[in-house]
Amino acid sequence: MRERRELLALLAGALLSSGCLGSVPFQPRAYDDAVRVESLSVDFHADGSGVLDVGLQVKNPSSDAATLTSVDFELWVDGRRVASGQQHVDAALPPDREAPLRVLFPLAAERVIAVTGEAPVPVRVRGGVVLRFGRTERRAPFRVQGSQKLTHVPPLEGASD
Repeated sequence: MRERRELLALLAGALLSSGCLGSVPFQPRAYDDAVRVESLSVDFHADGSGVLDVGLQVKNPSSDAATLTSVDFELWVDGRRVASGQQHVDAALPPDREAPLRVLFPLAAERVIAVTGEAPVPVRVRGGVVLRFGRTERRAPFRVQGSQKLTHVPPLEGASD
């Protein structure tokens, strides 16, 4: 009986220590809290071009070194999805450490309209940062919403998401 318990304990220890790269034992939501939005700026110009500037603080919750490989986003302005995209990055992130990451996404709209009035426009962004551990990838999501004074926006008529 004692030999059986010792064997089970040995097997359990082997299973726990041989987890996938990037795993965070006993913290199933570790990647849900790994990215914090530090800054957000949206700007559309009269010619339809623009930029989404996102400042992030990214934490590697794993005891394995990671590489930040990409950031994706979806942008809503006044309740309507107006842009989405992805940008590749290449930044090392040591185990159990944090690092700032600033990403500038170019924006393009077929047409924009001038914003009249002084009221800020509701803006919402959601996306994710992909951390690579060898061949294993983990996506850490982020979301932010607020209001910004914009001079131009894509036309906002139509259905909202």
